Amino acid sequence: MHRHTALTPVSLRLFVVLRVLLHVKELPHHAKPTVGDDVTWFLRVRPSPAEFGPVVRHATFGPVPGGVETTGFPLRIRMVNWALTGPADDRRPVPGSLELRDVHRPPKKLSAGRDRRDTHLLVDLAVRRT
Repeated sequence: MHRHTALTPVSLRLFVVLRVLLHVKELPHHAKPTVGDDVTWFLRVRPSPAEFGPVVRHATFGPVPGGVETTGFPLRIRMVNWALTGPADDRRPVPGSLELRDVHRPPKKLSAGRDRRDTHLLVDLAVRRT
């Protein structure tokens, strides 16, 4: 693992920053991402809630159809927490209820109540330009 310093205007010429969503179900207990550590994820573009902006990539730790293996390091990690609605077997986020909180590394215990839940990590991922 490698620790990276904050990007400067000079180093930004070497890196592109991608906005990435990682579902909490994808987080293995032994490999939670930490700001500054090298990570390799499989990224693909999928529809995302409007709150995340027009281009958000979704990440998995293992290969998926249409996924591109991508190595980089997180500059910023935010926990995504939503109010939920619907039947117990099909809870859905309530539009406009998104809360984000900055973390250096995801906590060991995620918020998972009936009415609100941590669902994803929103990661600003620095990837070396090719």
